Amino acid sequence: MAEHVLHAESREGIGKGKAKKLRREGKVPGIFYAHNEKSVPVFFDELEIIKTITASQAVGLIDVLISGIEKRKAIIKEVQTDPIKNNPIHIDVMGVKLTEKINVSVPIHLIGDAPGVKEQGGILHQYLRDIEVSCLPLDIPEHIDINVTNLRIGNSILVSDVALEKVTFTVEPEKQIVSVLAPKIIAEAPKAEMELGAEAATEAAEAETSETD
Repeated sequence: MAEHVLHAESREGIGKGKAKKLRREGKVPGIFYAHNEKSVPVFFDELEIIKTITASQAVGLIDVLISGIEKRKAIIKEVQTDPIKNNPIHIDVMGVKLTEKINVSVPIHLIGDAPGVKEQGGILHQYLRDIEVSCLPLDIPEHIDINVTNLRIGNSILVSDVALEKVTFTVEPEKQIVSVLAPKIIAEAPKAEMELGAEAATEAAEAETSETD
């Protein structure tokens, strides 16, 4: 069960002006919504929401206490951040039922060393940093570990190669997660060396002409 509790207060009215006022007061506007329910405009304390975002990455499921009255199971669905300050400016929180499956993005962690990199000099390329899964709220994995210790140059791990209990992937099975690419070798003489070579050839030709004369 979720242990982290996020406090939210319902707010009246929406709009840029009211949202800016909340942010000046150290609050973050947001929306609480759930399946077959009317969305509720809310706001959060900025410091608390920053802590919650960090915690939710570890626990997935959280408790949201709205106006000190109603506690709901939920997940943080979307966080909008300021492009300059990188602080949260709007939060979407989705209420969930423990008996209904939901779609959620889960981070991917690569583990191990690929021999294609360590022994063959290849380049490890990770195509997916996170992946969307469908599962019950209590079955949301904190992260998905992908073992790369068998990857050599030209090898890949696809979504279809990964199997998890109680979890299904919603993306195409043929999508690549990670692969080892061959290094690109560009056999091109530096321009300076080419110029020096041309100068040496010219000098040799001139010397040969002088000797002939």
